[in-house]
Amino acid sequence: MDVTAPTDLAGHLDAVRRGWWLVVVCTILGVAAAGAATALLPRTYESTTSVLVLPTGNQDANAAGGRTKETINLDTEAQLVKSTAVGDRARTLLHSPTATGDLIDAVTVAVPPNSTVLQIAYSAGDPALARAGSHAFAEAYLANRADGAASANNATAGALRSQVSSVTKQLQDTSDQIAAATDGSSQKVYLETRRRSLSNQLDTLTGRLSDATAPPASPGRIISDAALPTAPASPSVPVNLAAGFVLGLLVGLAAALLRSRFDRRVRYADDLRHRLGVPVLAELTAAPDGLAAADGERTFSRLRNELTATPGDHAVIAVLGTTAGGAGALVAANLAAAYGRAGTDTVLVASGADGDVAALTGVPAEPGLSDVLAGTDLAEALHRAADEPNLWVLAAGAGAGRPSVEPARTALRRLRERAEQVVLVTPDTATGPDAQTLASLADAAVLAVELRATRREDVRDAVDQLRGVGTPLLGAVVLPPPAPAAATPTAVPAPRTDRDSAPDSGVAEEDSPSDKNSGVSAVGREVRSDEDAAADRDARSDGESGAKDGTAADAGPEPVAVGDGSPAAVRGA
Repeated sequence: MDVTAPTDLAGHLDAVRRGWWLVVVCTILGVAAAGAATALLPRTYESTTSVLVLPTGNQDANAAGGRTKETINLDTEAQLVKSTAVGDRARTLLHSPTATGDLIDAVTVAVPPNSTVLQIAYSAGDPALARAGSHAFAEAYLANRADGAASANNATAGALRSQVSSVTKQLQDTSDQIAAATDGSSQKVYLETRRRSLSNQLDTLTGRLSDATAPPASPGRIISDAALPTAPASPSVPVNLAAGFVLGLLVGLAAALLRSRFDRRVRYADDLRHRLGVPVLAELTAAPDGLAAADGERTFSRLRNELTATPGDHAVIAVLGTTAGGAGALVAANLAAAYGRAGTDTVLVASGADGDVAALTGVPAEPGLSDVLAGTDLAEALHRAADEPNLWVLAAGAGAGRPSVEPARTALRRLRERAEQVVLVTPDTATGPDAQTLASLADAAVLAVELRATRREDVRDAVDQLRGVGTPLLGAVVLPPPAPAAATPTAVPAPRTDRDSAPDSGVAEEDSPSDKNSGVSAVGREVRSDEDAAADRDARSDGESGAKDGTAADAGPEPVAVGDGSPAAVRGA
């Protein structure tokens, strides 16, 4: 039998519902761990300085494909804030012995969208150091930007001066050549045109040189200076607690799913349906104490009705327990009692299974099935259950052992001829092959499964055993988990039989007035005819023993034959 775990959403949700306590515990532990980590982690303070960046010259040209249309590429400027040159300047301003690389690692730069502002944040373990670091990096960046602009202007001015000198010399040479040229000649006309061009070029270079040597434009300014932090930026209590909650919840969900996937015990009735493919006929909320009453009786009565309506011949139903502890005997006894209460002549047959069937039904433990298989007359071993006129019990007997197939088959055939319904209790399927042997003689089978005590492998094995002998499995009756401590045994009614102790009256069984008035079933009438002689012999032996003791035969009341066969009536006063 190969039924895998459900993989649909409903199956996963059901697994989570069953393992809700794992989810809760893991979530609580996650939040607690996050709180502990938050308390143990060092506090980090952060201060931010906002710097407005202004263009300073040609070096501010935006890169091709930049994300802004301004002349300044702020992405580049943000990287310059974390450059080594800026870091060295900031280290000097802070008078810090910390390495430049460590100072740079503490800096983060953000660029607000659609702006030319840099937000320079500095993190430190001390609020004052965080403020000083942010301000120092802002000042260092602006100073570095101003120096860069001045250096660019100086380089431009130097190049312009060289060009001015060259153009001035060319202009002087051209003027000298014009003075020596003949008036009206073509050469003089060319030289005068060249002089005017050089003069215009010199004017342009002179203007550019004037601009280059002018004081540089402002590289920017601080528009929002760093403030002293009042609370640590990290660790963040809300963020850490939320992360711990989410992480714990995920771990709990995974634990619940893994527990459901790898759990080896049957913990819920749905495990039989979905994971093992076994129909659930009935589920008891409380284990019956003896023969069921109230809610338990109602459950077994519904089960009897459903089994009766199930197509097929179910004259012999085998009840197989999957774990030791008497679950099979308890289910079988209550199912047989339910058939009997409906007016069906029913025989409950025990076969050495766990659980005292004789004590449950209030009948003598001997003789029983083992005695019948050894040669004892079947009529002697049948006893009517206490307070159940239509339920007859064949106990396991004193020498209950491994049953022989053919004698057991013969006994069951005789019982089917006398009764309308036979309920057979087999041993636990995990203890040996006896359960399979007896189940092969039945028309159908029912499993008795105790939650949390039964392993899934045991149920699979029981189903495979029934499949191997061709006995149809009707389904399972689910019992609640066994009590953790052994309960005190409950008192059971005194054993009673349905035997008449009076001598044979010579009246035909079908005409016996006592049978008609007492409502004894057909099984009882068949058994009583074989029991009369034995009861008569017992009465005579009691009288002889009394005579040997010197007691007069008429010293007490004679035994009275009572239709219900109670031991008190047989013994007399």
